[in-house]
Amino acid sequence: MAVVNAAQAAIKTVADPNAAYESLVPLWNKCRAVCSGERFVKDLDSAVGVGNMLIPFSPSMSQAQYNFYKSEAELPGIVSQFARMLVGGLLRKQPTLSLPDGFPEEGYDWIMNEFGQDGSSLSSVLDVALWEEMQTSRAWIFVDYPAVDGEQLPEDRKKTKPYPVIRNADTIINWQVDKNSVGGSVLTKVLVKGAVERYEKNEFHPTFHDCVYVHELDENGLYRVRVYERESPVTEVTIISGQRVENTKSQQLEYKLVEIRDNILVNGERINFIPAWPLNGRIEASEPMLMPVIDKELTLYNKLSRRNHLLYGASTYTPVISGDMTDEQFDDIVDAGLGSWLRLPQGCTATVLETPTAALADMDRAIAASIEEMAKMGIRMLSPESAQSGIALQIRNAAQTAQLGTLNTKVSNTLRQVIMFMLNWHYDTDLELKDISFEMSSDFSPMQAGPDWLRLATEWYQASLIPRSVWLILLKQNDILPPDYNDEAGRQEITEDMEDSMRAQGSDNFATELEGN
Repeated sequence: MAVVNAAQAAIKTVADPNAAYESLVPLWNKCRAVCSGERFVKDLDSAVGVGNMLIPFSPSMSQAQYNFYKSEAELPGIVSQFARMLVGGLLRKQPTLSLPDGFPEEGYDWIMNEFGQDGSSLSSVLDVALWEEMQTSRAWIFVDYPAVDGEQLPEDRKKTKPYPVIRNADTIINWQVDKNSVGGSVLTKVLVKGAVERYEKNEFHPTFHDCVYVHELDENGLYRVRVYERESPVTEVTIISGQRVENTKSQQLEYKLVEIRDNILVNGERINFIPAWPLNGRIEASEPMLMPVIDKELTLYNKLSRRNHLLYGASTYTPVISGDMTDEQFDDIVDAGLGSWLRLPQGCTATVLETPTAALADMDRAIAASIEEMAKMGIRMLSPESAQSGIALQIRNAAQTAQLGTLNTKVSNTLRQVIMFMLNWHYDTDLELKDISFEMSSDFSPMQAGPDWLRLATEWYQASLIPRSVWLILLKQNDILPPDYNDEAGRQEITEDMEDSMRAQGSDNFATELEGN
């Protein structure tokens, strides 16, 4: 929760995030840590205190005691594997893309196989975007274009293409939405926090200057970018898993306007919208989609950690000596060690503290109940006695499948807008959304049927009850044909095969027979 009063709003700078952003940062940090693994979860609990993911036994626990307790903690890693499985499930098949008849053939190959800035495929770009979406439900796609020199040859300009840029949730620190002339919502401002690398004093290691890029529509409704830069370089840069983590705490009055980019042209004209799209189609921020199962795993994390601590206590025997003896006599007994014969003075007894075996049984039942709760939410752990080793995860919940199907539809609609804009920019065309068909995963298509229904649909096609195009769509969506199957090229190949077969059989009138068939 973030609360902002009027006085705070008055002193905030361009580099300060809005209240909605600040309210979600703790959730993003929690989700990223759980999805990244045990080491990252423990790093967030560096100091004992209230609000940790690993809850101490008591507020009076010392830091040394907490560090020892944390070394016994165990994160199952269920959500991390589950999230990876969801991304892999959404990208199990190649996305399907259909462009209008007559569109340049290289356009399809560009989008499917050279979509990224580094020439990576569309599936590779989606893998990065979906992983961010799983953790934060706040991935953004911006479309950028390399700087084109005015003296560049026309042939070189044709090779220069727009490319998508995936922005993490942490970089989108502010945004504004206004009403357009027809009453709909339009994105009018997006603030992106980043950094500029400069090799000023060391040719091998750069200095970082924090920047804020204000993507906005000016007073004429045309797109421009204002660049604010912090004068002094950043003294400390946080790197986690090879990626720089943006510091959202700005230092007031240090950011200055250094550039206004209002010469961004698309086919010689400025555009009237911001080329940025949230991957799930929702401009306003929302709670991450995996938050319910992440909270459940953190509960399981604490129960497993307490179980491990109890196991440590159960495997350690604590002898108790009661009676009237001197310190020297007690030291002799201690030095004798366990398993030795002891002769105690008259009136003295030796016992051992009872191990917490009953508490262990109760904790194991609580852990099993937590696992069952996670299974009901869409995650299933196979029992240890099964033939498979380790933890097996699968979607078995109708609600989870519906949620993934909804995400698939949202991402497909967003990518359709991005692809349309990139094609129009590069080929100077005026394609509309209705001209492009794109689907990220056909696994969630309502037209999937199964073998029995496919057999029936084939009979309908043979009886001329459905068109060939519908029949081919069913075959593609059920993995019988590859998604990029070209029916026209396939029929041409069939014709050539039939001609070769007739020639091989020595038929003189194969052409007449072919026409008859």
